[in-house]
Amino acid sequence: MNEPFDLELLASKLDNTEFTPSKVWLKMRLKPNNEYIAFYASGKFLITGLKTFNDVEDVVKRVVKKLKESNIKVELEEIKITNIVITDEIELKTPLDTVINSLDTKYSSYEPEQFPGLFYKDSDGISYTLFSSGKIIMTGVKNLEIAKNNLKNFKDLINSIGYDK
Repeated sequence: MNEPFDLELLASKLDNTEFTPSKVWLKMRLKPNNEYIAFYASGKFLITGLKTFNDVEDVVKRVVKKLKESNIKVELEEIKITNIVITDEIELKTPLDTVINSLDTKYSSYEPEQFPGLFYKDSDGISYTLFSSGKIIMTGVKNLEIAKNNLKNFKDLINSIGYDK
């Protein structure tokens, strides 16, 4: 069980933090690469801004070291990946309004007047946002191998959709 964090104490002891008492987390930027760390009162913390999967363990160790240097009692029980966000690109052959017409509406939506991206959720529960520029944002992944396979499958699906004739 994690020891709870006293967020006000953390804010007073750690550099590069931002804390608003009405919020339920403490934000910190970890130098030198400016990773974003969110500390929660539950004793857990979240890391965003990593460029590679291989950076996870190093950044976690650096955060724990900073806490210990600030005399904050912390023990690392486990590193648990709960969400990997991946960005990629595809050369779109077809406009998004045509793409959406070829996808099952049970798994996809596109409402350009509300948001400029097409949303798609695959059978594994992984979500994709596809923009007309070809940029893809993939979320809801916990395993890098599954991410690679599912991203390839999504790109193959989109590439299989041809032009309206």
